[in-house]
Amino acid sequence: MNLDVLFFGFAAMVALPLIYMIFTRNIIRSVFAFTISLLGLAAIYVLLNADLMAVVQILIYAGGIVVLLIFGVMLTKRTREAGVFTDHHQVVIGGLVFIGMLVFLVSGILKAGQAEWAGVEFENQIAKVGVLYLTDHLVAFELVAFLLLVALVGAAFLAKKSDH
Repeated sequence: MNLDVLFFGFAAMVALPLIYMIFTRNIIRSVFAFTISLLGLAAIYVLLNADLMAVVQILIYAGGIVVLLIFGVMLTKRTREAGVFTDHHQVVIGGLVFIGMLVFLVSGILKAGQAEWAGVEFENQIAKVGVLYLTDHLVAFELVAFLLLVALVGAAFLAKKSDH
């Protein structure tokens, strides 16, 4: 299969949900459309042989950030009858900004042309980063893990209900 067809298919997987996000009033559907767009971007990273960026895209953005958005929306105090909707007041301006940015990006891509990748061998980025984390940067890796653990415990402590 031609890589150009795959690229444009995944580009549509990125752009179409974003267009849907502009016009939908349902916030939950908007978050799920955003998730599809992020997964399409991860697929484009795979096509570009940027495996590490694809994994980071899926784990951190499509996994973590979207879950935070969904929990943030679901845990807000709203009545069941009203639902989780938003009132769009700037749909036309948002659409025009989207079209302007799309034209700008497509023109930049067309001006840049295609790079020649023939004969270039790609390294396994994930293995290289993993080895660096567990050898040269082990102390920094453990400090970041400990800091995240402290932040998690602190967030759980602050989130618990007080009796006051």
